[in-house]
Amino acid sequence: TVRRGGGGKALPLLVYGLVVPLTLVCVAAAGFYIATGENPAALVELLSNATEISAPMPPAVGPEKAGDSLFHPPGAAPAAVPAAKTAATPPTPQAPAPTPLKPAAGPKVTSAQEAPALREPLVPPGGDAEATPAFSALPPRRDLSALPSGPQPALLRNGPHGPLPITAEGKSPRVAYARPFTAAPHRDRIALVVVGLGLSREATEAAIRKLPPEVTLSFSPYAAALDGWMRRARAAGHEVMLDLPLQPPNFPAQDSGPLAILANATPLEMNLHLESILGKATSYVGLAGTLHSPTVGSPEWLPLMHDLRNRGLLYVGDGLSGAAQADVPPSANVTMVVDQTPFRADIDVRLARLLAAAHRDHSALAYLTPRPVTMERLLAWCATLPQRGAELAPVSAVVQPQPGGAAAPAAR
Repeated sequence: TVRRGGGGKALPLLVYGLVVPLTLVCVAAAGFYIATGENPAALVELLSNATEISAPMPPAVGPEKAGDSLFHPPGAAPAAVPAAKTAATPPTPQAPAPTPLKPAAGPKVTSAQEAPALREPLVPPGGDAEATPAFSALPPRRDLSALPSGPQPALLRNGPHGPLPITAEGKSPRVAYARPFTAAPHRDRIALVVVGLGLSREATEAAIRKLPPEVTLSFSPYAAALDGWMRRARAAGHEVMLDLPLQPPNFPAQDSGPLAILANATPLEMNLHLESILGKATSYVGLAGTLHSPTVGSPEWLPLMHDLRNRGLLYVGDGLSGAAQADVPPSANVTMVVDQTPFRADIDVRLARLLAAAHRDHSALAYLTPRPVTMERLLAWCATLPQRGAELAPVSAVVQPQPGGAAAPAAR
């Protein structure tokens, strides 16, 4: 409002020059936040190329030289450390490089509890020296011995997406479909699970026909003719599992597909996805979950595990630390992924660490993927296990059982 007469010009200037623009700016910022969820201040920093983190570099000890770099070209040796540095800091002994594994004639270990001193080359300089192997070059197995054919009708119930596993007549799928195993005295157990099978015909056939029968094979729920693949694997003596796709840690940059169980899914959505996965095949002992998934931290994760327990299945993966044993299925944590870096040198080091973990804990479990180089190194390593005080075992032989070994109640 403007008073009649003189002296009424200050108020309109204040209202239209200051209050109205500030109001429009606040409304625009609020609308931007509601529409995008982004802080307008962050947008200003992005447009102005502002630095989000500013921290001073710590001063180097002594004069800096180009040869003191932490990174060196492939094949180049690090520069010698100046005398001033060696006087100030005692030298750290370096562990010897791992010896490449060889079939049957591998290095012997004098003590079963001796842990090797190892360092892990992330990327070997110049890559692998040898040519990449092919599945056809791997030696075939001569000891094919089929497991009993499945499924057992009493352990199935019809569901909306296919037959679902249940416990009945005092039996559970994890026991009925397990590979028989007799533990050798004074030997530690190592379980290996090949995940992601069924998506590549060549890789799946190689895993079934060329890996030791104690290696457990886990198939993707997205594979075509999944039940047929599982029957072939059991006919070759392998215990079989199903992959459980969970939300990956870098979602949505990486997506585990439409069957994946997301961290923010409702209980109904989780149950529908789980039943869709379980109905894809039969005769499996349990599920192999995606590692480092945020789904395992959701409130509905333990009820989901409780459902697997009631169905008589086992579970391997992570996310079960601290959970009451009566609330989760028989399970085992994955010690490592053997071929996380698919180079021979790194696979050899990880297999040696897996053996050391088995000696420490008396059992260990690892994931691996169906790659030719992984199978090549695995077969060579398996040939050395008897003289190293360890043996391969199916997953069902290394999981932690339920209290008292009682059978789980029947799933509805």
